[in-house]
Amino acid sequence: MISQDLLDEAKKLIGGDRQTDYGDKLTNHENIANFWSIFLKTKITPHDVAICMALVKVARLMNQHKKDSYIDMAAYAAIAGEIEARTDKDISFESEGERRGQQTSEAIKQWLKEREKNERTT
Repeated sequence: MISQDLLDEAKKLIGGDRQTDYGDKLTNHENIANFWSIFLKTKITPHDVAICMALVKVARLMNQHKKDSYIDMAAYAAIAGEIEARTDKDISFESEGERRGQQTSEAIKQWLKEREKNERTT
Protein backbone atom coordinates (compact mmCIF):
# COMPACT_ATOMS: atom_id res chain seq x y z
CA MET A 1 0.00 0.00 0.00
CA ILE A 2 1.34 3.40 -0.92
CA SER A 3 0.01 5.20 2.17
CA GLN A 4 1.51 2.55 4.45
CA ASP A 5 4.86 2.88 2.69
CA LEU A 6 4.84 6.66 3.11
CA LEU A 7 4.03 6.31 6.82
CA ASP A 8 6.78 3.70 7.22
CA GLU A 9 9.29 6.11 5.69
CA ALA A 10 8.05 8.93 7.96
CA LYS A 11 8.45 6.62 10.95
CA LYS A 12 12.06 5.93 9.96
CA LEU A 13 12.74 9.68 9.80
CA ILE A 14 11.33 10.32 13.25
CA GLY A 15 13.36 7.71 15.06
CA GLY A 16 16.33 7.19 12.79
CA ASP A 17 19.41 9.26 12.03
CA ARG A 18 17.58 12.54 12.60
CA GLN A 19 16.88 11.57 16.20
CA THR A 20 20.60 10.86 16.60
CA ASP A 21 21.69 13.99 14.71
CA TYR A 22 19.27 16.51 16.22
CA GLY A 23 18.43 14.99 19.60
CA ASP A 24 15.12 14.80 21.38
CA LYS A 25 12.22 16.08 19.24
CA LEU A 26 10.69 18.16 22.04
CA THR A 27 14.00 19.79 22.97
CA ASN A 28 14.79 20.55 19.32
CA HIS A 29 11.36 22.09 18.73
CA GLU A 30 11.63 24.07 21.99
CA ASN A 31 14.92 25.54 20.75
CA ILE A 32 13.38 26.45 17.39
CA ALA A 33 10.32 27.93 19.14
CA ASN A 34 12.54 30.12 21.33
CA PHE A 35 14.40 31.53 18.32
CA TRP A 36 11.21 32.08 16.34
CA SER A 37 9.59 33.76 19.34
CA ILE A 38 12.46 36.24 19.59
CA PHE A 39 12.46 36.96 15.86
CA LEU A 40 8.67 37.23 15.52
CA LYS A 41 8.22 39.00 18.88
CA THR A 42 5.39 36.65 19.81
CA LYS A 43 5.23 33.42 21.79
CA ILE A 44 5.72 30.33 19.60
CA THR A 45 5.36 26.87 21.10
CA PRO A 46 7.18 23.69 20.11
CA HIS A 47 3.81 22.38 18.84
CA ASP A 48 3.46 25.50 16.67
CA VAL A 49 6.88 24.78 15.17
CA ALA A 50 5.91 21.25 14.14
CA ILE A 51 2.62 22.44 12.62
CA CYS A 52 4.35 25.29 10.77
CA MET A 53 6.96 22.92 9.40
CA ALA A 54 4.13 20.71 8.10
CA LEU A 55 2.63 23.82 6.49
CA VAL A 56 5.95 24.47 4.73
CA LYS A 57 5.53 21.04 3.16
CA VAL A 58 1.94 21.90 2.14
CA ALA A 59 3.21 25.12 0.51
CA ARG A 60 5.81 23.15 -1.43
CA LEU A 61 3.14 20.74 -2.64
CA MET A 62 1.26 23.69 -4.12
CA ASN A 63 4.13 24.07 -6.58
CA GLN A 64 5.33 20.52 -7.12
CA HIS A 65 4.15 17.14 -5.88
CA LYS A 66 7.16 15.35 -4.42
CA LYS A 67 7.12 12.18 -2.40
CA ASP A 68 9.41 13.55 0.32
CA SER A 69 6.98 16.41 1.07
CA TYR A 70 4.25 13.89 1.90
CA ILE A 71 6.66 11.89 4.05
CA ASP A 72 7.90 14.97 5.90
CA MET A 73 4.33 16.21 6.40
CA ALA A 74 3.37 12.90 8.03
CA ALA A 75 6.49 13.02 10.21
CA TYR A 76 5.76 16.57 11.40
CA ALA A 77 2.15 15.63 12.18
CA ALA A 78 3.40 12.75 14.33
CA ILE A 79 5.96 14.99 16.02
CA ALA A 80 3.25 17.58 16.76
CA GLY A 81 1.13 14.86 18.34
CA GLU A 82 4.05 13.65 20.46
CA ILE A 83 4.85 17.19 21.60
CA GLU A 84 1.20 17.76 22.51
CA ALA A 85 1.07 14.53 24.50
CA ARG A 86 4.35 15.28 26.30
CA THR A 87 3.67 18.94 27.14
CA ASP A 88 -0.07 19.33 27.72
CA LYS A 89 -1.09 16.73 30.26
CA ASP A 90 -4.65 18.12 30.44
CA ILE A 91 -5.32 17.24 26.82
CA SER A 92 -5.89 13.66 25.85
CA PHE A 93 -6.38 12.03 22.51
CA GLU A 94 -9.72 10.50 23.42
CA SER A 95 -12.62 11.34 21.12
CA GLU A 96 -15.49 13.65 22.03
CA GLY A 97 -17.75 10.59 22.32
CA GLU A 98 -15.32 8.89 24.70
CA ARG A 99 -15.06 12.06 26.77
CA ARG A 100 -18.84 12.43 26.98
CA GLY A 101 -19.16 8.76 27.87
CA GLN A 102 -16.72 9.27 30.75
CA GLN A 103 -18.66 12.30 31.96
CA THR A 104 -21.95 10.42 31.73
CA SER A 105 -20.50 7.45 33.59
CA GLU A 106 -19.21 9.72 36.37
CA ALA A 107 -22.57 11.52 36.56
CA ILE A 108 -24.43 8.21 36.87
CA LYS A 109 -22.07 7.02 39.62
CA GLN A 110 -22.59 10.27 41.51
CA TRP A 111 -26.37 10.04 41.08
CA LEU A 112 -26.38 6.44 42.37
CA LYS A 113 -24.32 7.44 45.43
CA GLU A 114 -26.74 10.29 46.18
CA ARG A 115 -29.72 8.00 45.73
CA GLU A 116 -28.22 5.34 48.00
CA LYS A 117 -27.43 7.97 50.62
CA ASN A 118 -30.99 9.35 50.48
CA GLU A 119 -32.47 5.86 50.78
CA ARG A 120 -30.45 5.20 53.95
CA THR A 121 -31.59 8.42 55.58
CA THR A 122 -35.29 7.84 54.91
